[in-house]
Amino acid sequence: MPESCRGNFIANTWTIPDSPDRVATRENPADNDQTVFEFPWAESAVDRAVVSAKDAQPDWDRRGLAGRMDCIERFRAELEERRDDLARAISLEMGKPLWEAKGEAGALVKKIDVMSDEGLDHTAPVSPDGVDGGWRYRPLGVAAVLGPYNFPLHLPNGQIIPALLTGNTVVVKPSEFTPLSMQLYFECLQQAGFPDGVVNLVQGPGPVGARLSSHRDVDAVLFTGSWRTGRIIREATLDQPGKMVALEMGGKNTTIVCGDANLDQAAAAIAESACLTTGQRCSATSRVVVHEDVVDELTDRLVDLFERTTTGDPFDEDNEPLMGPLATRPGFRKFVNVQDDDEDGAVKPVLKGGADDERPGGYFVRPAIWRATDVDRHGAHQGTELFGPEIVIYSAADDQEATRVANATDYGLAMSVFTADEERFDQMSYDLKAGILNLNRSTVGASSRLPFGGVKKSGNFRPAAVLAGLFCTYPVASLRADVAGPDHQPDGGVLSRLRDRDS
Repeated sequence: MPESCRGNFIANTWTIPDSPDRVATRENPADNDQTVFEFPWAESAVDRAVVSAKDAQPDWDRRGLAGRMDCIERFRAELEERRDDLARAISLEMGKPLWEAKGEAGALVKKIDVMSDEGLDHTAPVSPDGVDGGWRYRPLGVAAVLGPYNFPLHLPNGQIIPALLTGNTVVVKPSEFTPLSMQLYFECLQQAGFPDGVVNLVQGPGPVGARLSSHRDVDAVLFTGSWRTGRIIREATLDQPGKMVALEMGGKNTTIVCGDANLDQAAAAIAESACLTTGQRCSATSRVVVHEDVVDELTDRLVDLFERTTTGDPFDEDNEPLMGPLATRPGFRKFVNVQDDDEDGAVKPVLKGGADDERPGGYFVRPAIWRATDVDRHGAHQGTELFGPEIVIYSAADDQEATRVANATDYGLAMSVFTADEERFDQMSYDLKAGILNLNRSTVGASSRLPFGGVKKSGNFRPAAVLAGLFCTYPVASLRADVAGPDHQPDGGVLSRLRDRDS
């Protein structure tokens, strides 16, 4: 039986649309015959949610940080209490193994800890020496948070919490593929006792997100998802220059392996970052540039690791597979279909990927490895964010060529370099274009205590991790002076140049 739908959460009340536009059905990605969740949705719910958030924002702001923290601490306790329920929902509808989903559910409270401590340092009042004044940060107002399906709670949580801490109210639209996870998250928010209208939830597919992001009374759009959707949001808000539109839009991430690297270390990190979450991480490695002297050795190691990658039931706690299914039918079809595309000979298969025939009835796949004979930044494998477990391997004669190939992508989220020479890494870092650049570590596993985001098509700001509060606020500069006494006389300046009335 499907999980029970409670509808939208607006002004602290669960409401199911009386006249829904449609009823959406979410299947289990591991067992497509099982319906996980059904929910009616209506675009009109967006208007009511935004009005609710707008009405609640002034009082929420005036509570001050201490008053807001009371609610957030109660919410933190609720997340701790329901950690297992949240993890189960993530696995059920997204498909990631339960062990990994438990990690995501546990990260929710850790994000609160970081954002309520170090995160607030970035929006603290500033009083420069030698200036009679300074600046402080003010909330933007109503923040729309549009979440992805790969981390259905962790990534939206990383924007919801800083928005609330800095005095904004929020309207959240989760992915239509992960509605249950966010419903449980909002049950925790409800139990925490936030004032009416401070936190609001609207369920639905793309049309709901489009209406929310372009709404005239929404002051900030914090989006995590695909380049295609981010571009649509940007276009829809072009005539709203006062709206903060912070976009985190994924990547086509590259790992460079130099000739002096530890190949076992590099291979393990690449396999992990390509296959973890079944390749559905925006920071997953999908391009590997290797010095020509060691490219064959590294390829052999990667083939061995990819062939031994375990795939299976997300709820199998005895065997705990590394990969569950892909989360969505469109994503599954895209990944499977592209395995027959060699980009007119620009890539050649090393390890054939595609549908996992041993697990029919779900979106299970086998990981793939390709070898590039030419660089095509727009190729089906080389240029497209497939969101699946696949890598393309390039050979490079030297660091300059490796850097050129690494940058031959329209994305710029994460890169890694494996080398025994830290100075070599520092020199390469001048030319590598990415928001995250790791040394002898995989491209995945970012720290919430560091900025997170990319350049080029990967995004325009850093709406996640420790700097997220900056994109929920705006600075207000103030100059101050003591009040003048009754005997105050102008001392020079403009007033001294005024004509005497008696002259």
